[in-house]
Amino acid sequence: MIEPKPLKKGGTIAIVAPAGPLDSDIIFQGEELLQRMGFEVIVTPSCFERINYLAGHSDKERAEDIMMMFADDGVDAILCMRGGYGSARIVPYFKDFKFENYPKPFIGYSDVTYLHLFFNQSHQLMTYHGPMIKDLLLNDELTTCHCLETIMGETTFDIIDVPYYNETLRPVSGTLVGGNLTMICTTLGTPYEIETRGKILFIEEVDEPTYSVDRLLTQLSQSGKLEEAEGIILGDFNVHDKEETQQLLERTFKDYKKPVAHHIPSGHCRPMITLPMGAEVTLIPHLNRIAIRGKKTCL
Repeated sequence: MIEPKPLKKGGTIAIVAPAGPLDSDIIFQGEELLQRMGFEVIVTPSCFERINYLAGHSDKERAEDIMMMFADDGVDAILCMRGGYGSARIVPYFKDFKFENYPKPFIGYSDVTYLHLFFNQSHQLMTYHGPMIKDLLLNDELTTCHCLETIMGETTFDIIDVPYYNETLRPVSGTLVGGNLTMICTTLGTPYEIETRGKILFIEEVDEPTYSVDRLLTQLSQSGKLEEAEGIILGDFNVHDKEETQQLLERTFKDYKKPVAHHIPSGHCRPMITLPMGAEVTLIPHLNRIAIRGKKTCL
């Protein structure tokens, strides 16, 4: 796994649109916010274009903008504008591009999960499950500060006071993979299918009824993905019926013979911590702790 070069103070952040569109005034507000933080900002053309529920004039345009920002030596980090839908549509256009040759922070979540899995598995590039434009504009200090600290090189940290469904199990370690539950299931049966064997699987979800979460977890279980994972981290489930869904998660995972951490503040929530996808993670139930260790691999 290749850890990206940390973003430097005063560096250049490119805003890209892998999925859904965003109103221009919100984009400009995000650009101004990053500039006030001391960064140079590039907004790619597809951010200002849309066709119905997709940003850009085409899937190819969105993909080309991302490849250009990776290849541009003047760009130090790449921030996704928003999620929504569309990331899966652009992956085929990346076929011959060597992302691993341009290791720089790539940040986003939700629908962007599809790209995290692609970069992690197909290009061995660590990415960052973290806030996007609207999230930064909420001015949540913890969300913003933790994101900046992580993409600026602090990929080794502990999460403390972590609840586990079974605190008596031994610690386990593995590479962190995953993201949004719906998007994880979307990869199944494709060339980009999530690989969980021997890894730590992170899951979060938003705006789904409990039966839908149940259906998605059942699909992951029946495909062997839950069973193959060394351990599981359940992030925020900002869903229709939170209490009912938490009961579902407990029924599903409480008897697992592997550590399952839950209520981790990452996903569609505030505050939101940034997770380095592809980092080495150790689940430590008896200490109620998660240890995250970045991998320093140079090209």
